[in-house]
Amino acid sequence: MRHHIITLLAAVSIALAAIAQSSSHQYVTVVAEPDHADWTYRTGEDVHFTAYAIKENVRMKNTEITYTYGPDKLDAVGSGTVKTDDQGMAHFVVPGAKQPGFTSVRVKVSLDGRTYSSMTNVAFDPYSIQPTTTMPSDFEQFWHETLSKAAQVPMTPLLRHNEQESNDRVDVYYVRLQSYRRGNYVYGVLTVPKKPGRKPAILRLPGAAVRTFHGPNELAYEGFVVLEVGVHGIPVDQDPEIYSQLENGALANYTTQGIDHRDTYYYRRSIVGCVRAVDYLCTRDDVDSTRIATYGGSQGGMLSIMTAALSPHVSALFAYFPAFCDLTGYYHGRGAGWPHLFRNPDEPNLQARMDVSRYYDTVNFARLLRVPGFYAWGFNDPACCPTSTFSAYNVITAPKQLLVGRDTGHWLYPWQVDAALAWLKAQLKID
Repeated sequence: MRHHIITLLAAVSIALAAIAQSSSHQYVTVVAEPDHADWTYRTGEDVHFTAYAIKENVRMKNTEITYTYGPDKLDAVGSGTVKTDDQGMAHFVVPGAKQPGFTSVRVKVSLDGRTYSSMTNVAFDPYSIQPTTTMPSDFEQFWHETLSKAAQVPMTPLLRHNEQESNDRVDVYYVRLQSYRRGNYVYGVLTVPKKPGRKPAILRLPGAAVRTFHGPNELAYEGFVVLEVGVHGIPVDQDPEIYSQLENGALANYTTQGIDHRDTYYYRRSIVGCVRAVDYLCTRDDVDSTRIATYGGSQGGMLSIMTAALSPHVSALFAYFPAFCDLTGYYHGRGAGWPHLFRNPDEPNLQARMDVSRYYDTVNFARLLRVPGFYAWGFNDPACCPTSTFSAYNVITAPKQLLVGRDTGHWLYPWQVDAALAWLKAQLKID
């Protein structure tokens, strides 16, 4: 009965989402079209834009379009207004950036008291972007000592089979692993294909939020053992109201908790928990410990890179729009990654906090990667801005592949996900 209720609720949710998407579609679509199809320019090269607004699939004639432009995630430095001609087209020029990075161009149209807008981020030599953060001299020592201490704690795994979520193809378990210290746990959902023999495994890592997890994970139907873990050290199978209360209470602004010292920062325990989760997968008889990958986006992309850098058992990774990239960017006058720390130059204890951030910046873990990785993001991401993600990608010396969807924001196209899955199957040698 519970399975049927969950299925019905899922169907209702999909239907409501479709209605919401339909009702939220903009009546007017306003576009700033750059003159390079790949949205990419040389440093200093001017960008010629064609602007137009579409209403009911027709370009709007003699219509004013306002535009602004400025560095990625920073205030606009220029603006103007153009008027569309009898073909519904207008043109303007944005000066080229003086150094590698991204320029955000925003256009808007007002009609009947409403404003319609869009953003286009154009790139200037993006593969030359370098991070502002630096690696501490004892970075590797710090993490080696942290993980060595955690390894002395027995995992004492506790599994609970979930019959309602299991089916004829996979078994689903709720998992608890002792992690950072005695009495501290990692919780997650394990989905195991019923096909006999040792199988490749994926550690699925979550984006930012405090939430529940349910199985089965769709990747298990592709032949992977999948362990999806939370990062807050709390069970993942509770009533949604509990997570809402935590997210607005004890775990509100968790990304800054303990940030005044590297030993107390919130993510220290979370990162260790991800590595211990890989250790657990290696103990399972149904997992081939030579074929383990990490997988995640945003906060999960950050943790995918970090876990792959720290665990000797990870052989490949997929990270899409990773967070925590180049956290000190704002301090140096350019965009930084989520959660957008250090924007206020008058922040208390700012220098010490930025020093702590160097031990947790995705860039510095990216420098240590030795396994192949597949990466994906877009130019228009407002959360994990491309200036930050390219700063991490560009320091990676391990084999790497990046698939860009230029107009994507904090989301991926299905073809990006499909390409990543095909890549993971090839890397982990799965049919």
